[in-house]
Amino acid sequence: MSIAFLFPGHGSQRRGMLHRLPDTTASATVLAEADLALRNAGVGPGAGTATGPGAATGRGSGAGGGSGSGDGPVLDLSGGIAELDTAEALEKSPVALHLALLIAGVAGARAMTEDEGVPPGLVVGHGVGAFAAGVTCGVLTFEEALRAVRLRGELLERGEEPGGILPIRLAQHLATVRRRPQTVPYLSGFYGRVLREDANAVFDDMARCAVGPPRWDESVAAMAAEGVDCCVEMPPGRALSERLAGGAPGIRAVSVEEWGIAEAGELARAVAGIADPSGAGEGMTEEDWGPDGPIPAG
Repeated sequence: MSIAFLFPGHGSQRRGMLHRLPDTTASATVLAEADLALRNAGVGPGAGTATGPGAATGRGSGAGGGSGSGDGPVLDLSGGIAELDTAEALEKSPVALHLALLIAGVAGARAMTEDEGVPPGLVVGHGVGAFAAGVTCGVLTFEEALRAVRLRGELLERGEEPGGILPIRLAQHLATVRRRPQTVPYLSGFYGRVLREDANAVFDDMARCAVGPPRWDESVAAMAAEGVDCCVEMPPGRALSERLAGGAPGIRAVSVEEWGIAEAGELARAVAGIADPSGAGEGMTEEDWGPDGPIPAG
């Protein structure tokens, strides 16, 4: 039995998303790491424009990478993560949107793995969610992912078309990142196939993930071929798990955002036959699942 972690992208964001993450030790650690990294970036309004080699590759000081976002004002990251998930920031700043989605995805994955004892057998990322999947499968550190998604957001903020220079710039940046062993299979949304022990191919997918929509049908078929029994959608997403529940027979799907970390973990363990790490004994079972997803309590 296998569990897939789904990492949503643009469209799943909502105001206050980082303030509603699972209240667990692992999730709090991710938030603290992100907050420190962004504060150390030392970037605020009017800090400059993105020119020179750093603009093309995203190389710069701190977690921000790059030195700015074009001719307009730079997103103020000197206050850490506190303002990333305001309605205004999510609507007007692609940088804030990308960073918030990455942080939420990584925090959810760590909480599910470390606090709930549910490890992924496969990671699947949509759009910017590919970078959270990259962190979870071991090819990126969290700080490296923060740099990369900030660059991606800056390029979009400058008006770069996803199908134009954006994937080239991302590929240039990712070429400077150290290659590490891939620890979990990664489902490429761009190619619709599973990548194993191939960090270069994963990096290529992350660079291309802005070009066109993911190959959903191929991805679902690949998950089925991998023997995936349960998909857990990471915060702040709900749409992918709802889509799977209605159109992927044999694959159960649950959203951490909708059910909370404890119940989502319990449902995933029930399907995969994983023991409760708390030693609390039997909790939810497969009988708690209906044909279209988990059955609400009561």
